[in-house]
Amino acid sequence: MPGKVLVSVASQGRENYNKAQLSLIQSAVGKWDGDWMVWSVDGYVDEYRGVPIRKGWPMTAKHGIAWQHKDMPYQFKPFAVLAAYEAGYSQVLWCDSTIHLMQTPDWSLAQAHGIAAWDNEGHPLDKWMSDYAAAMIGIDPRGVQQIMACCIMFDFTHPKTLQVLEDWLEGSLNNSFHHSTNGSRREGFVTDRHDQSYLSGLMHKHGIPVQPYGMLAYPHYTPIKPTFLNVGVL
Repeated sequence: MPGKVLVSVASQGRENYNKAQLSLIQSAVGKWDGDWMVWSVDGYVDEYRGVPIRKGWPMTAKHGIAWQHKDMPYQFKPFAVLAAYEAGYSQVLWCDSTIHLMQTPDWSLAQAHGIAAWDNEGHPLDKWMSDYAAAMIGIDPRGVQQIMACCIMFDFTHPKTLQVLEDWLEGSLNNSFHHSTNGSRREGFVTDRHDQSYLSGLMHKHGIPVQPYGMLAYPHYTPIKPTFLNVGVL
């Protein structure tokens, strides 16, 4: 069975995320010793620094091809993770195209808890989860931490991980990610964050702790030396 793989999906959106994806690959030189499964929706390039880049949206055996982003926001993310799991990988690192690897990832947190994801400081879940999504999961989002979904580590040797992925996929199929369900009567609610808020709710439901900000960080605030840095599109 293959070991670990880094997965990412990019396209030409508000900015050139295809270009950012090449920067992600460049940042991983000497720091990533696993495989790659990366997609460019637009077919920006076929290969970069020896990494093959697939054209189109992620395809899975179980659910077929991911919908376009405009039709189901961020469905491509759990589909990409599922495609990696179906390919036999036991450890899957999701990275948005805007992520840079600053050092070799440590898998101990993902091994211990099934999933390692980091706190979105100052953005608790009750401000960012729709009533519909909360009902689909069966939680009250008040007092719950929200993760940053730009970088997530999955270890499928843990008994909880596959169930959480299947529930996350279900969220992308039951309209919880869709704009039509993006609302709440909760005081202080801002908007729904689709894949990010849904996975946050699932981690809470399954008792998976959210890790403190730092190992995943933004350039303006790095309290410790980060492993993952969200640098944006450079």
